[in-house]
Amino acid sequence: DLEPLTKLISQLLRSGGQLILQDFHPISTKLITSKGKKHKVTGNYFDPTLITVPVAYSKHLPGEQQPAAQQVYERQWTLGEIVTAIARSGLIIERLDEEPNMKIDDIGLPKTFTLLARQP
Repeated sequence: DLEPLTKLISQLLRSGGQLILQDFHPISTKLITSKGKKHKVTGNYFDPTLITVPVAYSKHLPGEQQPAAQQVYERQWTLGEIVTAIARSGLIIERLDEEPNMKIDDIGLPKTFTLLARQP
């Protein structure tokens, strides 16, 4: 769950300590499917459903081990949910940057975001 995580982060940071969070932008993970220059809205940005995906490191396993890789549940949060959970934890959000996708076929779409928050 997002709120217990952000509360724990807030508790661990000393006064003046900073949280720097960089992740894939939810638009690119929840909403849009891209193939070359074609982009299609295939998701529901506000869908809170848990999805089952292979564990993140499975793509680095040898081919014969990939099918046996562990499956995990993933909840894809909206940017608003992430920012709100951090703010509610007591941290002060100082900056939120959305970085563009640098692939020529994906110009104009956000790829990642970076959030800077500080413990007062």
